[in-house]
Amino acid sequence: MTIRPRVVRALRDARTRLRDVAAAAHSTASAVRDQSALDLLDEQAELEAALDHASGSLAAARSVYEIHLIAEGTGVHRFAVADASERHAEAEAATAMTADQLRDRTRQLRTAERLVDLVEEHRAKHEAKAEQRGADDMAARRR
Repeated sequence: MTIRPRVVRALRDARTRLRDVAAAAHSTASAVRDQSALDLLDEQAELEAALDHASGSLAAARSVYEIHLIAEGTGVHRFAVADASERHAEAEAATAMTADQLRDRTRQLRTAERLVDLVEEHRAKHEAKAEQRGADDMAARRR
């Protein structure tokens, strides 16, 4: 059975497109991960600011109700940090998954490229042999 060069080149082109799609997905996932890291840092900074503000408010608090309000204010920021941390962990997992997919697609593309090279080498050898046979036949006829 002979592998047709056109089919192998079509396979390589398809693998190239799949690798490009995987690279785009990884780039997008990396951007989302970077943004989620920045969001997490922002939420942590807001929590720190709220805690700094809460220390002064606690010193001025005159009732349990005021203390409860301060706890609610800082609690909201703690939940925001927890949510941002969870989103960042999910984004990191998605980035790792897309990185794995990109590695797989790149490996598949390299395999297809090697196959194209092998088919072209085989075809070139076959053509060279046919040309040599033709030249030998021409030389034999002249005698």
